[in-house]
Amino acid sequence: MSTTATLDSRPISLEAGAEAFVPLHIRNDGEIVEEYRLEVVGPSGSWSQVVPGLVSLYPGQDATASVEFRPPRSATVQAGEFLYGVQVLPTEHPEDAVVPEGVVNLLPFYETTAELMPRTSRGRFGALHRLAVDNRGNVPITVTLAGADPGEMLNIGLPEQALTVEPGTVQFGHVRIRPVRKIWRGMSATHTFAVTATPADGTPVVLDGTHLQEPVLPSWIVKAMVALLVLALGLAALWYLWFKPAVEATAKAAVQESVTKADQSASQAATKATEASAGAANAGVAAQSAQDSATSAATDAAKASVATGAEPPPDIVSSIAKRLEVTAAPGASSSAPFVFENPDGTLKLTDLVLNNPQGDFGRLRLELDGAALLDMALENFRDMDYHFLTPVRVTAGQNLSLTMSCIRVGAPPDQTAPAQCKSAAFLSGTITIPAPR
Repeated sequence: MSTTATLDSRPISLEAGAEAFVPLHIRNDGEIVEEYRLEVVGPSGSWSQVVPGLVSLYPGQDATASVEFRPPRSATVQAGEFLYGVQVLPTEHPEDAVVPEGVVNLLPFYETTAELMPRTSRGRFGALHRLAVDNRGNVPITVTLAGADPGEMLNIGLPEQALTVEPGTVQFGHVRIRPVRKIWRGMSATHTFAVTATPADGTPVVLDGTHLQEPVLPSWIVKAMVALLVLALGLAALWYLWFKPAVEATAKAAVQESVTKADQSASQAATKATEASAGAANAGVAAQSAQDSATSAATDAAKASVATGAEPPPDIVSSIAKRLEVTAAPGASSSAPFVFENPDGTLKLTDLVLNNPQGDFGRLRLELDGAALLDMALENFRDMDYHFLTPVRVTAGQNLSLTMSCIRVGAPPDQTAPAQCKSAAFLSGTITIPAPR
């Protein structure tokens, strides 16, 4: 052999993102000037190199090169021992190539993130959230979940088994929120809670969430009961003002007919005068009673007419849902407009769901007539849910627009990298049209 090459035989250990150097000694034992090409072979070749990569030696001369290791701090390179070699290839005598070997030990690092989707939920009997745990370290992790709420007003259901997450992957779980007590009617209640994802090695991640508990009986139930009460009062007024006077008038007519017949019988038969007089007296008593009843009925009808008041008809309320989607190339911006054109109504936005499915980088703005309602960095979320306790009011002719500025297109796992940024917003709320007065 005309070439001799040796490496420091001791294994080296280094952390991801750090660097290490191993000396490589080369000697030319041949009889001619030789040029050597130096290259790292093995699984560490993508993050290592030999400096210099080309060495020329005279016969009997030796030199020292440096094997440099710079592993990235990324989940793509997992922790463990890596066997590597350095190919020393002579230009003149390639058959005398040698490959000294060494070992490099890449130490583990932990980086765990998590996301609660959506962060805000609403419902009468509870809601379901999704939990995503992302392992950005270079070793597998085991994550246990725990939930708590400060007011102890919620039952928080979590997966019983711990989540095992491989490097560079995401595991999902479900979080079931159920209120301890029901709200039958009245105002909604807001409850805050927290879910803690604790890896076996690493720092716990605390995720805050909010649940809006709505009453079981909607507000329109009370309005319906009031309407039924008004209807009952109207029927009572109709009875006292229309039907009851007609009945009493018929009774008085019948009494008057009885009195006339009694007078005729008295003139024809003197022997029946006493009976006829008694019948007339009784008829007079009945007529007076009927008159008293009519007066009482008129009084009751007047009271009913004062007690009952006509309510104006309710406003017309309908639901609306609108999805705005924008795409833009890197370095460009794009907008998706939505003009509310109903001249008689008012749009009240109560919910907003933002979506960044590709993990793009840039900014996303929601504007109303040029004024920013929301301005967020795309890299801060994948899915995000907003609930406006005070609705955003939009009148006829006003313009809602979703504007995205694309800085860098994301790379979804196990998918072909897209060419454009892509985001969307789902708007929901109600349209209120005042009833004619």
